[in-house]
Amino acid sequence: MEAQAPYAAITFLTYENLASGERFYGDTLGFPLVEDQGWAEVYRICPGAYVGLVSARGKKLERPIGTGTLLSITVDDVDAWYERLKDVPEIEILNEPALVPGIPVYSFFFKDPGGYRVEIQAFTNAVTRERFESR
Repeated sequence: MEAQAPYAAITFLTYENLASGERFYGDTLGFPLVEDQGWAEVYRICPGAYVGLVSARGKKLERPIGTGTLLSITVDDVDAWYERLKDVPEIEILNEPALVPGIPVYSFFFKDPGGYRVEIQAFTNAVTRERFESR
């Protein structure tokens, strides 16, 4: 029997303060909450792509929160997202929008309230964009 192709992907991020992640992904970014388990929540970024927030619940973690993970969100207008987020006090903008040397991407990075790196990006050539579009 052949395995079926995946139909969704969830990137989970662990938070010491789950409420800060809820406010950021739900209110600031406007992603709809699709699953709330109390100690874990899942927000829809776009069809088939989700970000999950998990409470550390006082447990000691193997890796510090906010390390080793990058969430890249692909949009049509990077500059509009930068303008929307640049003055949000609970995040740290790491750079202004710029072309990424060597790859067809225009993006900027910031740290979310949990310390995770997030990239807002757009592909700069049609071939790459078509590979990733799910509309």
